[in-house]
Amino acid sequence: MTRALVILALAALTAACGIRPRAVERKGRIISLTDSILTTGGTDTVRFGRLGSGEIAVLRLWLANDSSRPVAVTSYQRNCGCTTLEFDSQPIAPGDARQVELTFDSRGERGWQLKVLDITLAGAQHPLRLLVEADVE
Repeated sequence: MTRALVILALAALTAACGIRPRAVERKGRIISLTDSILTTGGTDTVRFGRLGSGEIAVLRLWLANDSSRPVAVTSYQRNCGCTTLEFDSQPIAPGDARQVELTFDSRGERGWQLKVLDITLAGAQHPLRLLVEADVE
């Protein structure tokens, strides 16, 4: 049995036994992953705001699984090496959320920036597209 199936089986077993994991307060930006987004894809915008030239900015985002099935981030593609995404590839159970870290490196950038980050989700037919904005002074 694969690791993902074992985790899903344990989650189902603990839910059936009435055991609930400790709630984690979700502070910050939450991006909802719905059945619709998994089927048709989705787009969201993340704004870093005004950054100084050479600044490396980090935003922590929550991916909330509001779909009817487990979701896992498998990879991402970007149109610029100035953006990176750190994520845990373990499945996110329905109703749960996982934090990811989005980094924007403004070195070599000037003015208003618009970058594209496509996040591939296991079982999704289309990626979740994040438009990453920053104004570099």
